Amino acid sequence: MRKIPIIIHLVTGAFIILNLLNLKNTTLIDWDEGVFALQARWLATMGSEGKPFNFQTPPLFQILVALLFKLFGYNTWLLSFLSVIFSSLSIYLLFLFARDLYNDTIGVISTIFFATTEFFLFFSRSGLSDATFTFFFLSAIYFFYRSLQGKSRISCTLCSIFTILACYTKYTGPVLFLIYLLINLFWQKKKTFSFYLFTIIIPLLFLIPYYSVFVKFVSLQNIFQRHGKLLGVNHLKFLYYLVRFAPIIFITALFYRIKERSDYFILITIVSFFTVLGFYHPYFRLAYPLIPLISIYSGGFVAHFKKIRILLILLVAAVNLFLARDTITYRSRIPVLLAYDVEKICQDYGINYIITSVPPNFLLNISGNIILSENQIPINIRNIDKFGLNKRTIIKRENNLIKTEKEILFLHSSIFAHVEKELMQLRKYAELKKSYEFIDAPVYYKDPFNELKEAKQIYEILIFRISELDYREVDILWNICFEPGVALIRR
Repeated sequence: MRKIPIIIHLVTGAFIILNLLNLKNTTLIDWDEGVFALQARWLATMGSEGKPFNFQTPPLFQILVALLFKLFGYNTWLLSFLSVIFSSLSIYLLFLFARDLYNDTIGVISTIFFATTEFFLFFSRSGLSDATFTFFFLSAIYFFYRSLQGKSRISCTLCSIFTILACYTKYTGPVLFLIYLLINLFWQKKKTFSFYLFTIIIPLLFLIPYYSVFVKFVSLQNIFQRHGKLLGVNHLKFLYYLVRFAPIIFITALFYRIKERSDYFILITIVSFFTVLGFYHPYFRLAYPLIPLISIYSGGFVAHFKKIRILLILLVAAVNLFLARDTITYRSRIPVLLAYDVEKICQDYGINYIITSVPPNFLLNISGNIILSENQIPINIRNIDKFGLNKRTIIKRENNLIKTEKEILFLHSSIFAHVEKELMQLRKYAELKKSYEFIDAPVYYKDPFNELKEAKQIYEILIFRISELDYREVDILWNICFEPGVALIRR
């Protein structure tokens, strides 16, 4: 068995050490990170805490996080820990893949280029599912390639396993089946039935249970309502993401000369994924799985310059790191500091209920039990005990829990414009205790298609004295609890 070069171990080791040293100081700064953490907590406690799984994404990442919560307690840094682990594995996997396609040299260069892109440096320590998905996606492609080469029977089995894992992590996973079919057409080599059985048929059979449950509980009408409005022709926008967040490897990859069969394998994979991706809403994270594949072309191009190869590698890596310098240094403790202030004020005032209109990554830091409202629970799961709803208090509009309280704390974010409109009627009665401005991760300000790019994110801690409100105003405050994105917390 061929050895892995020491440089790959050094790159991976340095990445792991630097990230693990800062792991416990990380906070979840993305909306979806909070969603994953709350759903994982719901799974880990069998419905007693957190928020219900809502089928907006496949469940595997949340299940993995829930298992970590069961083993190590409710620590939000565990989401980032998963990304560090799978990103480390992706470094090794990309080297093995590029080496099998070409040679050790291209494997090393591709890996260094990939590991220094802003895409990698952001997702490798985030609490999002993208690093996990990229590892599963790349593994599926890698073992599919080995299956085509007839390297070993176990490659077909591993391709099947990682295809299933990818599809259960993100809804972009099923694009793998299109990639497999197109590559099969190009490869023009007779395949056995077992090849198709393991690479396509078995993964499809394993996906039927989840997607049947998905359709049952979400309904086709709701699926089309949510995802239909996100469809469009957005290929140029995704192309922008590749150029903006990985410019050097993208440009150098364009100069790579495609001539071998292995070149076309990568090309078909990139073009297939990009084509399907471009018909969806431009979320820059969806383009991440393309980066390791583009890095292979980039590495292949630079490998031709034997006399100045080392200089070019150092130059590309240095430019990548320079372009990502703000992402590397970015930290924000605002979600944690805000939660600390909320807790202190609640103790000082003896407050029992907190109304929050904040993103999930802020909500999960607030101490107390999240009370679910009747309109925030999908209709199809409201009466099913196995979802853990029998363990939770579910509020209704006619049962006002706050009218007998002395004070109510309201934690509000300016990004919830619909809540701001309702709250405007009551602001004259509110006492502002503290205010923060949250600065988001630099990548979101570099994304011109981010709807919140220009919006200031102001977080306010307000105190309402119920005795100063009349019954109509108390009802307005109570009805805000039933607005989308609002949560009531009982201490």
